[in-house]
Amino acid sequence: MRKITDFNVKFWGVRGSHPVPGEGTQRYGGNTSCLEVQAGEHTIIFDAGTGIIGLGRDLAQRPSQNGQPVKAVLLFSHLHHDHTQGLPFFAPLYFPTTHLDLFVPNLYEKDPKTVLAEVMSAPVFPVSFRQTGAKKRLRSLCQTQVVVVNGNEVSAHSTLPAGLPENAVIIRTMHSYAHPQGVMIYRVEYQGKSLVYATDTECYAGGDQRLVNFARRADLLIHDAQYSEDHYVGALAGAPVTQGYGHSTASMACGTAQEAGVGQLVLFHHDPNYADKTIASIENQARKVFANTLAAREGQMIKLGERRSQPKMEDTLPLAKIQQRQPRATNWASA
Repeated sequence: MRKITDFNVKFWGVRGSHPVPGEGTQRYGGNTSCLEVQAGEHTIIFDAGTGIIGLGRDLAQRPSQNGQPVKAVLLFSHLHHDHTQGLPFFAPLYFPTTHLDLFVPNLYEKDPKTVLAEVMSAPVFPVSFRQTGAKKRLRSLCQTQVVVVNGNEVSAHSTLPAGLPENAVIIRTMHSYAHPQGVMIYRVEYQGKSLVYATDTECYAGGDQRLVNFARRADLLIHDAQYSEDHYVGALAGAPVTQGYGHSTASMACGTAQEAGVGQLVLFHHDPNYADKTIASIENQARKVFANTLAAREGQMIKLGERRSQPKMEDTLPLAKIQQRQPRATNWASA
């Protein structure tokens, strides 16, 4: 049974670009971006990569549902394929009892609602978004708007309303230009704790000061860290230079975490060409810069406010046993 004070985040998809099932991705997982945030009685989902497929099955079968309809808020960081490709297979989307509030960032020349609908339209998919059975409210979201989840009401505002109850969930937004076509970064605040979801972003020289200020003193920062340092600068055999692709390195994420004074850092949006041992190596190196760092792992849950100053032993592989797998040259990196 959920408590009104619960504030947890669970990772359902942690990869960038495209899913990568197989032996080399069993530890950290191979599904693309999807997070579930539980804030008291509210279910808030970020992005609909292939990770949302497993989340959908789980939501439909949870004992806590006790026959009650699935109710959730789904916010997209942007509409690149790896953040939408799981939506057509999200089981609660087809249940007439489901209530979904969907927010799509207004970052494109076309109506963002139209862009999302194209994910499920002929000839690429046999069922249109409108034909799905769930009760859906689809709204576009402009930069700096605030989404408030208060009881059964989900609303967007240009400024934070006054007089909100203590158990309201506040979701702040920041439009980042550090990714092709832009990306929306989110900050969730609940019961005096906060997390920031900053995927698909690339740090600037001297750090992204807008993001630093947006993430200031957050309990948890989930930050894009797709590339190794060698990969980013083009020093990795068989891989292109990825500067300007709109993704960060772990050291960039650590720099933001340090400047913002966050409690914990999670490295996210792992490159699909990196096997588990490569990600473990990146994770271990990052801990030398920002000690309270984890690499995002499918199935991992973090309870806000429960900080670990030192990683558990099972979270760390000895560096001597880690050998990096050479990524194949790919042009998926801008996704």
